[in-house]
Amino acid sequence: MTGLVDAHCHLQLVAEREGDGAVAGALERAALAGVEHVVCAGLNLEDSDRCRVIAEAHSGVLFTVGWHPHEPRSPGAAELRALEELLRHPRAVGVGEIGLDRHWRAGYHETPLEVQRVSFRLMLEMARDRSLPAVVHDREAHAEVLAAIDDVPGVRGVMHCMSGDAEHARRCRERGFLISFAGNVTYRGSDVIRAAARSVDAEGYVVETDTPFLSPVPHRGRPNTPAHLVATVAALAELRGRPAAEVAAETGRNAHRLYSLGSTGPLGA
Repeated sequence: MTGLVDAHCHLQLVAEREGDGAVAGALERAALAGVEHVVCAGLNLEDSDRCRVIAEAHSGVLFTVGWHPHEPRSPGAAELRALEELLRHPRAVGVGEIGLDRHWRAGYHETPLEVQRVSFRLMLEMARDRSLPAVVHDREAHAEVLAAIDDVPGVRGVMHCMSGDAEHARRCRERGFLISFAGNVTYRGSDVIRAAARSVDAEGYVVETDTPFLSPVPHRGRPNTPAHLVATVAALAELRGRPAAEVAAETGRNAHRLYSLGSTGPLGA
């Protein structure tokens, strides 16, 4: 397969855990697997800047600037200015990872919903004002996420790591948002997500790894990497009754349109 785009990954976490050499190796393997671009999603100001560093060091790597719902407080005025400055970078292609997460658990996150709402609103407004796509994290908060989007007219973007059903996917598409499918579409018990994957129109979906998380079957149990995008594309192709090469082409075109990747060279260029 060729023309693949990993629409959402966290190479900065690979660098943090394994070093810069591991990032270079992961990108080399991804290029050999047919992945042409990867989008590295920022989680806060410092994390987004680490994504910038990786994007500057490797062709085919873009990044987004975000404030994750697990952040214990909302961004202040100085942080918002710094995030906006990062968005002026030529490799910055979106605002994310942002959103709402109701899955509270010690060791996962304990950020109050009201704090998350304030952060999400600020970042959605930033995306709209900069005419960039919002990259939305939605865990167990489908109705509230859509309500927040409705409160910021003109915002567009993508639902990262889709976890809702076909009806939720339809509502997201009504708002002009694309749906991003990750390795969890291959997991046992993910019938709801698979139904959503079958239902989305050809121009309405992209594919991601969420590296180093959510490794698809048959790689589950090991850290994810952009090269594993091939397994998720194969699963989506089977679900949609289409050749894998067509799904790769569709999702690649959609990611290019979402992130305006047209002028960016591929991995390894």
